[in-house]
Amino acid sequence: MSAAFRDVLAAYLTAAVLVAVGFGLLRAALASGMERRLDARQTLRVGRVTLGLAVLLPFMALAAREWMPSAPLFKFERSLVGYAAPLAPVEARPVPGAVPETRSPGAGLPWARVGVGLVGVGALAFLAWELRRYARLRRKLETLPVLRRVGRVRVVLGDAADGAFSVWFPGGGAWAVVPAEVLEDPEALRLTVRHELQHHRQRDTVFAYARLGFDSAFFWNPFGRAFSRWLAERQEFACDEALVTVKRVSAEAYARCLLQASLRVPSAFSLPAGVTGMSHPTVRRIHMLFQPRPRSSVRTLGLSLSLALVLAPLALWAQGTVRGRAVSLTEARALAEAGQKAGDLPVVVDAAVVEQLNTFVTTRKGRDFMRKALANLQEHREAMTGTLRSRALPEGLLAVAMVESAVSNLPETSREPSMAPGPRGAGVWMFIPETARRYGLKVEAGRDERLDVARETEAAAALFQALYERYGDWRLALAAYNQGEGVVDRVLSETGVRDVSELVRTGKLNGYTATVQAGVLLLRNPHLLD
Repeated sequence: MSAAFRDVLAAYLTAAVLVAVGFGLLRAALASGMERRLDARQTLRVGRVTLGLAVLLPFMALAAREWMPSAPLFKFERSLVGYAAPLAPVEARPVPGAVPETRSPGAGLPWARVGVGLVGVGALAFLAWELRRYARLRRKLETLPVLRRVGRVRVVLGDAADGAFSVWFPGGGAWAVVPAEVLEDPEALRLTVRHELQHHRQRDTVFAYARLGFDSAFFWNPFGRAFSRWLAERQEFACDEALVTVKRVSAEAYARCLLQASLRVPSAFSLPAGVTGMSHPTVRRIHMLFQPRPRSSVRTLGLSLSLALVLAPLALWAQGTVRGRAVSLTEARALAEAGQKAGDLPVVVDAAVVEQLNTFVTTRKGRDFMRKALANLQEHREAMTGTLRSRALPEGLLAVAMVESAVSNLPETSREPSMAPGPRGAGVWMFIPETARRYGLKVEAGRDERLDVARETEAAAALFQALYERYGDWRLALAAYNQGEGVVDRVLSETGVRDVSELVRTGKLNGYTATVQAGVLLLRNPHLLD
């Protein structure tokens, strides 16, 4: 999985948790006495705000992390750039039984991918099913007789099995459906029509699509389904309350209308999710008509802010917990800019570099490997750096030895892990026999000069110098170091593209260059492994 995809998935899972937390907090606040201090419309408004915060806050936290990166903090004493003394030894924690790992662009957790795929397919299937039902409902409404028009709303006669309901179609008008049986009672007809028109006035039929999207995205979440049903009930309460208090409808007459509707409406409905109406009246709903209804916008605002003050820190904390030590693209670029020295190896930060950097930073295997590399580097750093400088080569090339062998002087038969793809070599620079012999190293049955760190470093420096002179680009030189000049020459000839980021993205070159560049960032910023 790419870093961006993991971030979005983490935000989605955080939203699912916050929906449950927000719903629980809201119900607890209402049960503790707040419900008596708010009217139904205020309660509905607070519920919608809570749901919106639960869903949006994790993604807002994700965006805020990109807009306000913490990377500038790395420019000071914690950055390797500001160190005057050599690095302190870093404790290595080897991984027993580890085997060499070859990274590929498609590598990832298969079960996580399967889970994400199932949820995505389920959400799309749920949404498609409900939209299909909306389409069938619209075709059915077009055939129903129209009683009257109220503005853009068509009041039509429907079946008793569907009860009374309201629906709005984007670009297709608004509808209020009343069962034919209410024609026998003019008072019931008047109150039913006014109730359904009220749903349009308070935009319940528009919010229905937001609920439909929410229900589709979180179809698997029982707390999400419960929250959605609760909001549907509060919509009905808010409509009832608006008619009795604002429209001055008689509470007794309205209660009789609800009782009559309860006798007509069946227990099961076949209407699409989110369609509003007078369905399933309850005893509580009728009792609400005769209860005093306080109105205080201050209480509504206060409860909304209280819930936001709880959910916002939870969203930030959850994002930090899920993302762990992950570094964003913005932060990585700031790190590269802050740590770049004149003449040193340039770091071009792209998505592949960030993904590999986070593999080193956020996974136990990656951290253990790079901690071991930094610890081993202390023994050879001065000699290796001196050899590179003698040929005017950048010190950042030490990251190649870190990635190849964790700066471990390993024989070719070693099973110690390596972060470099391709065949294994020997020594700290992992030369294969053919390359070693080409640069003057003896690789024989009784003698392998690849295990002489000084001799192999001289050969590596000569190879780097030749590759850079050949390509004039350090990233292409690094690609050739791993895949060979023949592969790089063929790719350049076939594509005419010299941008390594593009060549890696399209699969023409492997991710070795990105891995080394991530290693350079860790070489300059070892605190990322703390």
